[in-house]
Amino acid sequence: MNLRRALSSVVLLFVAAYNRGEEAAPNPKPTGPIEERDGMWYATGTSNLYSGILTHKYPSGTNSAENVYNDGKKISQRVWHTNGELKTEFLFHQGQLAVRRSWDATGKRLAWKHEKLAAVQVQYGFNLLDAGKFVEGYVWVHFAAANGQPDAKRALQQFPPNMTDEQKAQAKAIAEKLLAPDEEHEK
Repeated sequence: MNLRRALSSVVLLFVAAYNRGEEAAPNPKPTGPIEERDGMWYATGTSNLYSGILTHKYPSGTNSAENVYNDGKKISQRVWHTNGELKTEFLFHQGQLAVRRSWDATGKRLAWKHEKLAAVQVQYGFNLLDAGKFVEGYVWVHFAAANGQPDAKRALQQFPPNMTDEQKAQAKAIAEKLLAPDEEHEK
């Protein structure tokens, strides 16, 4: 099987998982130039962390999917409708899913239920806070609040006493960078 067919199979598996309504980002099998090991992405058969962009195209030549990696961590994943409109975008922070956005074939933003993702994010954030990692913890609490998690929304109103204003501002800036609307697709 050639590389193009193998990568197309991965995209089809992704689309099938998306259409079933699963909330987690797809985790493709190593079928091409990269492979995942212990949560990091490597050039296949090497110990080199992968940085780069992998794209897939429909037979018409329009983009069907794109994955962006930096130093072995996935940064983003996008899938397009056959008409060229963006369908789904997954954004990652430190290799973990932080944001998911979806659009219909006309480019209209679709609502998405974030409860499961938000529950994982808020727990991860609270665990980091318990470990004294205030900036990292509150970044994840911001993500969870944006995804509708009520405990996270309350936590953003009651910071730990040891957390400085500078740490609060750092966490907010990191989270807002990923949570900012994609102006190209917001209508």
